[in-house]
Amino acid sequence: MDVSMALGICWGVKVRGSRRLKCGEPVDDPRIIEETMKLINEFINRVEKHRAILLSDSNTPFDNAINALNNWLRRIEAKVEEDNDEGIANLRRAMLNVGGKMLELVEEARKRWLSTYRRELEELVEKLRSGDVKVTMNGEPFDGNKSFTAHLYTENLAITIDRVAKSRNVTIQISLTGLKGTHVVTPRLFDDGRLRAMQCGLLLTDGSIDKEGYPTMSTAQLWQVIAWLIAWPGKNRIRIHGLSLNDGDVSVTWQLRAVDHKGVFENKPEVAKATSKLGDEEFPPFLLYVILGDGDVNVEEKSVRLYMGRSKLELWGGIIDRLEGLGFRRKDGGYRVVYVVRYSKAIELAKKMLSEPSIKALIEDLSQLPDAEKPRRLITLASIVPKPKGRSSIEVAGMRMSIHVYNSGAVELRARRWNYEDVISIQERLKGAGYNAELRSLSRYFEVYICHSDVKKRPELVAKACEVLKRMHEEAANEGKGERAWLIARAMVRLNCPAQSPRT
Repeated sequence: MDVSMALGICWGVKVRGSRRLKCGEPVDDPRIIEETMKLINEFINRVEKHRAILLSDSNTPFDNAINALNNWLRRIEAKVEEDNDEGIANLRRAMLNVGGKMLELVEEARKRWLSTYRRELEELVEKLRSGDVKVTMNGEPFDGNKSFTAHLYTENLAITIDRVAKSRNVTIQISLTGLKGTHVVTPRLFDDGRLRAMQCGLLLTDGSIDKEGYPTMSTAQLWQVIAWLIAWPGKNRIRIHGLSLNDGDVSVTWQLRAVDHKGVFENKPEVAKATSKLGDEEFPPFLLYVILGDGDVNVEEKSVRLYMGRSKLELWGGIIDRLEGLGFRRKDGGYRVVYVVRYSKAIELAKKMLSEPSIKALIEDLSQLPDAEKPRRLITLASIVPKPKGRSSIEVAGMRMSIHVYNSGAVELRARRWNYEDVISIQERLKGAGYNAELRSLSRYFEVYICHSDVKKRPELVAKACEVLKRMHEEAANEGKGERAWLIARAMVRLNCPAQSPRT
C-alpha cells in the first residue's frame, strides 16, 4: 500500500481559541503530496536515529539536561562558599535559584515522558507507517523562498515539521501539552544601563515581544535560559515547551516570559532606538548578548561574526555604524549579511565585552554548562595576547606596508585602505618615491601593492623584508608552525636573504 495515499493530507485551517490547525480542504495533487511526504519521512528518520532516547523504557530526552544541571549546580555552590566578592556571590546565589527551578521542571518532564509522551510518539510513528494519520499543512510547497510546514497531533503532542524559507533546512519541534511552568524571581544584579543593554541584545536577536507586550524568548540552550533570567530582574515565567528534534541531537526547548517588564518596549524598532542611545560602557554588554545570540566566535581564525537577515539592515541602521567603528566589516552571504571583525580587533572586543567583573563571572560560570560552547570560545579568545601591530610590516616612503608571502615563496608588500581617496594618495606617494606601486579593488577595501619582482630590484626593500622575514620565521618555528616556517624560509631564499639554517 502507498502510505502517502492512505494518509489524510489536508490544508490546515485555524480554529479560534486553539493553537492546533484542523483539517480543511483535502490534498490530492501528487506534487504537494510528494513534498509533504519528504517532511514526514524526515520526521520518521530522525525519530529512528534517536530511538535510544526517544522510544526507550528508561532513557529520556531530558536525561542530559538533568545531569548537566546537577553537575553545574554543585560547581556553582562550591564557588559561592569561596567568594570574597559579595556582588559576585549574590549573582551565583541567583543562578543557583534559577538552576534549581530548571532542574525541578526538567525532572517533572522526564516523568511525564515515560508515563505519557513516549507511548504517544511511538504510536504516532506506527500509524504514519500504516497511513492511519491525518496530516495538516500550511505554507508554500513549491516556493523555496517561503516556508512549508506539516503538522501532526496526538492527545498530548503537537509536532511541527518545517521546511525553512530560503535555506530549505528542516526543523522539527515536538510541543508537549500538560507540563506546568513556574515563576522565578531574580534580584537586580547590574545597574540599569547594563541591564538595558543586555535586554536590547536579547530582543534584537533570539527574543521577541508578544501581543500582550511581554518580552519573551524560546531557546534550547541551558546557559541562555539563565542569561535571560539574569537580564530581566523580577518575576519571570519559565516552562518547558517541548523538544527540538535535530539531525545531530535532541534538545529541550524552553519558553521564557519577563512578567514584570510588560510594556517596557512596544516593538523592535523601539528596542533599536534604545540601543542607539547606549553609552560607551553599556554597548559592550549589548554586543555580548548579541554575539552569544546571533553571532559566532572562532578562536582559530581570531574572529567574531554577527549574522543578520537582510530585513534587519534598516532596523539596525545606527547600530551598524557603531559596529563598523569597532572594526566590523560587512560580507554579503546570499539571504543574510555577515559582519566580521578579525585578529587584534576581535581579541580587543572580546576583552572589552568581559571587562566588567560580574559579567565576566556570569559568562565564566555559564561556560561550565555542556551546551555553552560559544561562551567558552569567547573566553578563550579574550585570553589571547595579541602580537604587537606592525611586526610583519616594513616602512616604505614613510608609511607601513605589510609583507605577504604566497605559497610559491613570492613576497608582496601591501597597504590596505577602506577609502578609495586614501589608497590613491598612498599610491601617488609611493610612485613619487620611485616605486612601482599597483592598485587593486577587493570586495570591501582597496589595496596598493609592490610585487615580488619590484621588491627584488630595490636593495633597501630586500634588506628590510629579510629582517622581518627572519623574525617571522623564528616565531613560526617557536610556535610549532612547521609549514608556515618552511614557507617563510622559501621566501627568504627567493629574496636572496643572508644564508642561515632555518628550523622547520
